[in-house]
Amino acid sequence: MQALEKPSKQEKIEELKEVADKLPRPNLVLLKHLLSLLHHISQNAETNRMDSSNLAICVGPNMLSPETDNTLPLEVQKEMNDKVTVLVEFLINNCSEIFGEDIALPVCASAEESPEHTDSSTGTLSRSSK
Repeated sequence: MQALEKPSKQEKIEELKEVADKLPRPNLVLLKHLLSLLHHISQNAETNRMDSSNLAICVGPNMLSPETDNTLPLEVQKEMNDKVTVLVEFLINNCSEIFGEDIALPVCASAEESPEHTDSSTGTLSRSSK
């Protein structure tokens, strides 16, 4: 959260790189994959209406839940939640710069590239019948 207080985008990115380097390896790998997926989704916002801001609102509070005291005024709790949303949006928008250029690539093949898809009723792969 303190990284967002830095004056320039590059300083924010450098601070977040330092924080990421301190994460346990499994947490870092999961964070990279999650942000990569969210970034990929945000790249299709024209179709899915889920830009990085909307994604951050949806997943931010679940990704980063600062310890809150239920006795804190609602206004303070909302302010903390808003900061989390801004941070997650920044992470989504800048994941390539924070974690490396390859992170922004989609983590799975595009459905358009593969004739196979998952049948949601059975959970199995099936061939498209075109």
